[in-house]
Amino acid sequence: MEIEKNNLFLKGLSNYIRVYDNILPEEVIKNFYKICKENKNFKDSKIVYDNGTDGVDKKVRDTKIWPLKNLNEKSKTSIHWCNLLLYSFTNKVNEYIGSVAGNSFSCQILEMQVLRYKKNGHYTFHIDHSRATPRTLSCIFFVNEDYEGGELIFKTPTEHETLKIDKKANRLIIWPSNFLYPHTVMPVIEGIRYSVVTWAL
Repeated sequence: MEIEKNNLFLKGLSNYIRVYDNILPEEVIKNFYKICKENKNFKDSKIVYDNGTDGVDKKVRDTKIWPLKNLNEKSKTSIHWCNLLLYSFTNKVNEYIGSVAGNSFSCQILEMQVLRYKKNGHYTFHIDHSRATPRTLSCIFFVNEDYEGGELIFKTPTEHETLKIDKKANRLIIWPSNFLYPHTVMPVIEGIRYSVVTWAL
């Protein structure tokens, strides 16, 4: 993680952005990456507005999603990967809560999506919590790193300084979903960026 300026306030904020590496065994992450590349179930992602409506707006968010579910799901592939990732991410969410809040609260993962960003794919600055989508913690898991662009960047309250997360396959980032953590996915320049997003409440 890079902090562009040495600022104690920014360091305080960044303490709540945690990075966990090597979430899955090497062979497992390779297999999951292969499944992501072969999957035909990606569809246009929607934006959920505060009033509860949703829609596709590629100026704001240009990516495709593959929802991972383990209930009411016909695909055994989706069920398998949903359960495996759910188990791995839940362990890290619990570890995160213990390290930043001493287990003073608990969270449960709500949903999980695989995201595919092709060339020029991006997501403008946003926060994950709203009235329509109440969330406590946000997680992004980097599936691969063989692409250019697509950086995950957090905006700080000063707006002149940013926090950039270095891309690395098999890396999970967890942070609070609230208004202090607006973030963006920069446009992909070359290649395809795969990631998994999930939220806990």
